[in-house]
Order: sequence, then C-alpha cells, then structure tokens
Amino acid sequence: MLGFHAFHRRLPLFLQQFDFIGVQSLLVVTFSAIFIGSVLAFQTYVALHNFGMDSFLGSSVGMALMRELAPVFCGIMVSGRAGAAIAAELATMRVTEQIDAMEALGTDPFNYLVAPRIAAGTLALPLLCIYFTIIGCSAGYFIATAVLDTDGAVYWQQLAWAVDFNDVWQGLVKAMIFGFFLSVLGCFYGYYAENNAEGVGVATNRAVVTTALWILFSDYVMTAYLPYDPSTFTL
Repeated sequence: MLGFHAFHRRLPLFLQQFDFIGVQSLLVVTFSAIFIGSVLAFQTYVALHNFGMDSFLGSSVGMALMRELAPVFCGIMVSGRAGAAIAAELATMRVTEQIDAMEALGTDPFNYLVAPRIAAGTLALPLLCIYFTIIGCSAGYFIATAVLDTDGAVYWQQLAWAVDFNDVWQGLVKAMIFGFFLSVLGCFYGYYAENNAEGVGVATNRAVVTTALWILFSDYVMTAYLPYDPSTFTL
C-alpha cells in the first residue's frame, strides 16, 4: 500500500513532465520530421534513379527513418529543448537553495524532482519516434509524388513491404534509451550544478553537449552489436 500511495502521489508529477517533454516537443519534432523526410526522399531518389531502382524509394525512406533518423533526431531535438530546460530548472533550484530546503524538510529530491523526469523522458521518446516516422514518411510521399513525379501507390506498397517488426523494435529501443540518457544527464548536471549564477549556464551546456555525444555513441553500439528482434534472444 505504501508503494501504491507513493506512486499515486507522484503520478501528477509524471504527467506534468510527460506533457513538458513529450507533448510540448511535438512542434519541433513535426518540423524536423517534415524537413528530414523531404530531404531524405530527394537524396534517396537521386541515388536510386542512377541505378533504375526508383520503385524502392518508399522502402528506403521508411527503413532509414524508423531504424536510424527518427530516434536519433528525436533524441537530439528533444535534448536541445527539454533536456536543456531540465538542467537549467534544477540548476536554478540548486542556486536558489530550493533543493537544500526540500532536503531540510525531509522530502527526497530524487523522488520528487528526478524520478518523474526520467520516467517521462524514457516513455515519451518512443512515442515521438513513431510520430516522427509517420510525419517523415508522409513528407517523403509528398515529395515523391508532387515533386519527383513517382507512383504514390508503389511508394506506400514498398514501404509496407520493407519495414517490419524488427525495424520498429530497433527504433523504439533506441528511442527509449535516448530518452533515458537525455533525462538522466539533464537531471544530473542540473542537480549537481555549482552554487552560483554561472553554474546554470555551465550545467545547461554540459547537459546538451554530453547528451548529443552519448546518443551518437550509443546509436553506433546498438546498431553494430545488439540484437533487436526478441524472437532471436537466447538465454
């Protein structure tokens, strides 16, 4: 009962952070997906057209977005918006001694400030990744049909044929880990910021830069070494 009661009290904090990290990032994610999907369709068409493989445009765009571009760009864009804000907010609370006051009153700052942000970031990024992929594929479809004058039905047919459960699983696992990184690093640098005015800016800068580097590094590791299809897992 105590665990349920604690969860019940923290649920509004989680929903508030989920709204901040996930819902309020929809605008920047939407524009990013439109531009990335459009550019990807242009560049992929040029490469495929040279080999007479125009019909594979949809499959190439869908796989690239779901496996790689959607989770990476979602992680970096949300890190620049929400991760930086998390670090700045917690650093400001450290400078103004609000965190010290919470500890003096017997409130655990980790459960109140850190845990809801980490949970929200970890769960919000996979949903944003799916949204990014849908918008990016739609933008690629518009470019393919309206600008490049290709067959729209073939675009969606090839995309549905190529993108399978393994691609979706891979993208969602990456997005979840990237969301964990951006929320943890934002909280870490904000929580342990130096107790002065300069500490807020330093914490924010370190959170964004470190998160971007961790996203790129972990993306390589997961792409190169880790299995993503649960049916292939062996104990």
